[in-house]
Amino acid sequence: MKILAVAFAYNEHRYIENFIKFYKSQGCDIFVLDNSSTDGTTECLQKHGINHKLIATGGAFDLKMLQRGLLKQIREQKPDWVVYTGVDVRYYFREKTIKDAIFEATREGYNLIGVQYFNMYATGEPFALPLEKNFFYARKYGRIYMIARYIEPFCFEADSIIIPEKKILQSDGCLINYGNCKPAVEREDTFRRRKKAWDRGLDRNYGVHYNEGHERGWRWDKKEMIDIRTTEYYDYINNSDRGKKKTI
Repeated sequence: MKILAVAFAYNEHRYIENFIKFYKSQGCDIFVLDNSSTDGTTECLQKHGINHKLIATGGAFDLKMLQRGLLKQIREQKPDWVVYTGVDVRYYFREKTIKDAIFEATREGYNLIGVQYFNMYATGEPFALPLEKNFFYARKYGRIYMIARYIEPFCFEADSIIIPEKKILQSDGCLINYGNCKPAVEREDTFRRRKKAWDRGLDRNYGVHYNEGHERGWRWDKKEMIDIRTTEYYDYINNSDRGKKKTI
Protein backbone atom coordinates (compact mmCIF):
# COMPACT_ATOMS: atom_id res chain seq x y z
CA MET A 1 0.00 0.00 0.00
CA LYS A 2 1.35 3.43 -0.97
CA ILE A 3 0.57 6.16 1.55
CA LEU A 4 1.55 9.57 0.25
CA ALA A 5 2.00 12.52 2.62
CA VAL A 6 1.66 15.72 0.59
CA ALA A 7 2.58 19.25 1.63
CA PHE A 8 3.68 22.55 0.21
CA ALA A 9 6.61 24.48 1.63
CA TYR A 10 8.19 27.91 1.42
CA ASN A 11 11.46 28.67 3.24
CA GLU A 12 11.16 25.83 5.77
CA HIS A 13 14.84 24.91 5.94
CA ARG A 14 15.07 24.71 9.71
CA TYR A 15 11.91 22.56 9.97
CA ILE A 16 11.96 20.38 6.86
CA GLU A 17 14.35 17.70 8.07
CA ASN A 18 12.27 16.95 11.17
CA PHE A 19 9.19 16.83 8.93
CA ILE A 20 10.88 14.25 6.69
CA LYS A 21 12.00 12.11 9.62
CA PHE A 22 8.55 12.13 11.17
CA TYR A 23 6.54 11.15 8.09
CA LYS A 24 9.05 8.51 7.00
CA SER A 25 8.88 7.00 10.48
CA GLN A 26 5.08 6.93 10.15
CA GLY A 27 5.23 4.74 7.04
CA CYS A 28 4.57 7.45 4.47
CA ASP A 29 6.08 8.34 1.13
CA ILE A 30 6.48 12.10 0.83
CA PHE A 31 5.81 14.67 -1.85
CA VAL A 32 6.56 18.37 -1.30
CA LEU A 33 5.47 21.17 -3.58
CA ASP A 34 8.23 23.74 -3.08
CA ASN A 35 6.86 27.26 -3.49
CA SER A 36 10.18 28.60 -4.85
CA SER A 37 12.05 28.57 -1.53
CA THR A 38 15.18 30.70 -1.23
CA ASP A 39 16.62 29.51 2.12
CA GLY A 40 17.97 26.03 1.34
CA THR A 41 14.68 24.11 1.62
CA THR A 42 15.00 22.91 -1.98
CA GLU A 43 18.56 21.70 -1.42
CA CYS A 44 17.51 19.83 1.74
CA LEU A 45 14.76 18.03 -0.18
CA GLN A 46 17.29 17.08 -2.85
CA LYS A 47 19.81 15.92 -0.25
CA HIS A 48 17.33 13.51 1.31
CA GLY A 49 15.92 12.27 -1.99
CA ILE A 50 12.42 13.63 -1.36
CA ASN A 51 10.11 13.74 -4.35
CA HIS A 52 9.37 17.41 -4.96
CA LYS A 53 8.48 19.96 -7.62
CA LEU A 54 8.97 23.71 -7.77
CA ILE A 55 6.01 26.03 -8.22
CA ALA A 56 6.10 29.80 -8.61
CA THR A 57 3.15 31.87 -7.36
CA GLY A 58 4.58 35.35 -7.75
CA GLY A 59 5.41 35.74 -4.08
CA ALA A 60 1.84 35.03 -2.93
CA PHE A 61 0.57 32.24 -0.67
CA ASP A 62 -2.08 31.21 -3.20
CA LEU A 63 -3.81 28.25 -1.57
CA LYS A 64 -5.89 27.33 -4.60
CA MET A 65 -2.90 27.30 -6.94
CA LEU A 66 -0.87 25.25 -4.47
CA GLN A 67 -3.68 22.73 -4.00
CA ARG A 68 -4.05 22.36 -7.76
CA GLY A 69 -0.34 21.60 -7.89
CA LEU A 70 -0.72 18.91 -5.23
CA LEU A 71 -3.70 17.38 -7.04
CA LYS A 72 -1.72 17.14 -10.26
CA GLN A 73 1.02 15.19 -8.48
CA ILE A 74 -1.43 12.95 -6.62
CA ARG A 75 -3.13 12.01 -9.88
CA GLU A 76 0.21 11.24 -11.49
CA GLN A 77 1.46 9.13 -8.56
CA LYS A 78 -1.86 7.36 -7.84
CA PRO A 79 -1.26 6.43 -4.20
CA ASP A 80 -3.65 4.22 -2.26
CA TRP A 81 -4.10 6.85 0.48
CA VAL A 82 -3.27 10.54 0.78
CA VAL A 83 -2.25 12.34 3.96
CA TYR A 84 -2.71 16.09 3.46
CA THR A 85 -0.30 17.77 5.83
CA GLY A 86 2.22 20.58 6.26
CA VAL A 87 5.82 20.98 7.32
CA ASP A 88 4.59 22.17 10.74
CA VAL A 89 1.71 19.66 11.02
CA ARG A 90 1.80 16.33 12.85
CA TYR A 91 -0.72 13.48 13.11
CA TYR A 92 -0.69 11.33 16.24
CA PHE A 93 -2.63 8.17 17.07
CA ARG A 94 -2.90 6.10 20.22
CA GLU A 95 -0.11 3.49 20.17
CA LYS A 96 0.04 3.34 16.38
CA THR A 97 1.56 5.05 13.37
CA ILE A 98 -0.29 6.77 10.55
CA LYS A 99 0.33 3.65 8.48
CA ASP A 100 -1.20 1.44 11.19
CA ALA A 101 -4.25 3.69 11.41
CA ILE A 102 -4.74 3.58 7.63
CA PHE A 103 -4.36 -0.22 7.53
CA GLU A 104 -7.03 -0.54 10.22
CA ALA A 105 -9.36 1.82 8.37
CA THR A 106 -8.86 -0.10 5.12
CA ARG A 107 -9.58 -3.46 6.76
CA GLU A 108 -12.80 -2.08 8.23
CA GLY A 109 -13.96 -0.60 4.92
CA TYR A 110 -13.44 3.11 5.66
CA ASN A 111 -12.10 5.56 3.10
CA LEU A 112 -11.76 8.77 5.15
CA ILE A 113 -10.27 9.30 8.60
CA GLY A 114 -11.37 12.08 10.94
CA VAL A 115 -9.08 13.32 13.70
CA GLN A 116 -9.35 15.88 16.49
CA TYR A 117 -7.79 19.21 15.51
CA PHE A 118 -5.54 21.35 17.74
CA ASN A 119 -3.77 24.58 16.82
CA MET A 120 -0.70 25.37 18.93
CA TYR A 121 0.46 28.89 19.80
CA ALA A 122 3.53 30.74 21.00
CA THR A 123 2.84 32.15 24.47
CA GLY A 124 6.21 33.68 25.32
CA GLU A 125 8.35 30.53 25.40
CA PRO A 126 11.97 30.77 24.22
CA PHE A 127 12.01 29.51 20.64
CA ALA A 128 13.47 26.01 20.37
CA LEU A 129 13.25 22.98 18.11
CA PRO A 130 11.63 20.61 17.55
CA LEU A 131 8.39 22.55 17.90
CA GLU A 132 6.46 19.57 19.29
CA LYS A 133 8.88 19.26 22.21
CA ASN A 134 8.82 22.92 23.19
CA PHE A 135 5.32 24.32 22.64
CA PHE A 136 2.28 23.02 24.52
CA TYR A 137 -0.54 25.59 24.50
CA ALA A 138 -3.41 25.02 22.11
CA ARG A 139 -6.92 25.81 21.05
CA LYS A 140 -9.10 22.78 20.45
CA TYR A 141 -11.27 22.87 17.35
CA GLY A 142 -13.56 20.30 15.73
CA ARG A 143 -12.62 17.21 13.79
CA ILE A 144 -10.80 17.51 10.49
CA TYR A 145 -10.70 15.21 7.46
CA MET A 146 -7.33 15.24 5.72
CA ILE A 147 -6.47 11.52 5.45
CA ALA A 148 -8.33 9.81 2.62
CA ARG A 149 -8.25 6.95 0.20
CA TYR A 150 -7.38 8.13 -3.30
CA ILE A 151 -10.72 7.90 -5.10
CA GLU A 152 -11.67 10.06 -8.07
CA PRO A 153 -13.15 12.62 -8.09
CA PHE A 154 -10.67 13.66 -5.42
CA CYS A 155 -10.24 17.30 -4.41
CA PHE A 156 -9.40 19.72 -1.62
CA GLU A 157 -11.89 22.10 -0.05
CA ALA A 158 -10.12 24.50 2.31
CA ASP A 159 -8.50 22.19 4.89
CA SER A 160 -10.43 19.04 3.98
CA ILE A 161 -10.24 16.28 1.38
CA ILE A 162 -13.43 15.61 -0.54
CA ILE A 163 -14.11 12.18 -2.04
CA PRO A 164 -17.32 10.45 -3.21
CA GLU A 165 -19.28 7.94 -1.13
CA LYS A 166 -17.47 8.74 2.08
CA LYS A 167 -17.29 6.16 4.83
CA ILE A 168 -15.66 8.00 7.72
CA LEU A 169 -13.68 6.50 10.56
CA GLN A 170 -13.87 8.88 13.52
CA SER A 171 -10.52 7.85 14.93
CA ASP A 172 -8.86 8.45 18.28
CA GLY A 173 -6.11 10.41 16.52
CA CYS A 174 -5.32 14.10 16.44
CA LEU A 175 -3.81 16.64 14.08
CA ILE A 176 -1.63 19.28 15.72
CA ASN A 177 -0.62 22.39 13.77
CA TYR A 178 2.50 24.07 15.18
CA GLY A 179 2.64 26.91 12.64
CA ASN A 180 1.84 29.66 15.14
CA CYS A 181 4.80 28.60 17.29
CA LYS A 182 7.27 29.88 14.71
CA PRO A 183 9.08 33.20 15.28
CA ALA A 184 7.06 36.36 14.66
CA VAL A 185 9.27 37.47 11.77
CA GLU A 186 8.52 34.20 9.91
CA ARG A 187 4.79 34.44 10.59
CA GLU A 188 4.72 38.06 9.46
CA ASP A 189 6.37 37.04 6.19
CA THR A 190 3.72 34.36 5.65
CA PHE A 191 1.02 36.91 6.50
CA ARG A 192 2.46 39.25 3.85
CA ARG A 193 2.29 36.43 1.30
CA ARG A 194 -1.31 35.66 2.34
CA LYS A 195 -2.26 39.32 1.89
CA LYS A 196 -0.73 39.33 -1.57
CA ALA A 197 -2.94 36.38 -2.55
CA TRP A 198 -6.05 38.09 -1.10
CA ASP A 199 -5.24 41.26 -3.01
CA ARG A 200 -5.13 39.17 -6.20
CA GLY A 201 -8.64 37.85 -5.53
CA LEU A 202 -8.20 34.74 -3.36
CA ASP A 203 -11.10 34.24 -0.94
CA ARG A 204 -10.17 36.09 2.26
CA ASN A 205 -11.61 33.26 4.34
CA TYR A 206 -8.55 31.24 3.32
CA GLY A 207 -6.06 32.11 6.04
CA VAL A 208 -8.31 34.59 7.85
CA HIS A 209 -6.74 33.49 11.16
CA TYR A 210 -3.52 35.21 10.09
CA ASN A 211 -5.22 38.55 10.80
CA GLU A 212 -5.51 37.66 14.48
CA GLY A 213 -1.88 36.62 14.69
CA HIS A 214 -0.76 39.84 13.03
CA GLU A 215 -2.85 41.93 15.45
CA ARG A 216 -1.47 40.07 18.48
CA GLY A 217 2.13 40.27 17.33
CA TRP A 218 2.17 36.46 17.05
CA ARG A 219 2.00 35.95 20.81
CA TRP A 220 -0.99 34.55 22.68
CA ASP A 221 -2.06 34.36 26.32
CA LYS A 222 -1.74 30.98 28.06
CA LYS A 223 -4.98 31.72 29.95
CA GLU A 224 -6.88 31.41 26.68
CA MET A 225 -5.38 28.03 25.86
CA ILE A 226 -5.49 24.34 26.74
CA ASP A 227 -2.21 22.86 27.94
CA ILE A 228 -1.87 19.81 25.68
CA ARG A 229 0.12 18.10 28.44
CA THR A 230 -3.06 17.83 30.51
CA THR A 231 -4.86 15.84 27.79
CA GLU A 232 -4.70 12.25 26.61
CA TYR A 233 -3.25 13.46 23.32
CA TYR A 234 0.06 14.31 24.96
CA ASP A 235 0.59 10.58 25.49
CA TYR A 236 0.10 10.11 21.75
CA ILE A 237 2.84 12.66 21.04
CA ASN A 238 5.25 10.94 23.41
CA ASN A 239 4.38 7.47 22.14
CA SER A 240 5.11 8.50 18.55
CA ASP A 241 8.83 8.48 19.40
CA ARG A 242 8.88 4.87 20.51
CA GLY A 243 10.24 2.23 18.22
CA LYS A 244 10.97 4.53 15.29
CA LYS A 245 13.57 3.38 12.82
CA LYS A 246 16.28 5.85 11.86
CA THR A 247 15.40 6.95 8.35
CA ILE A 248 17.80 9.81 7.64
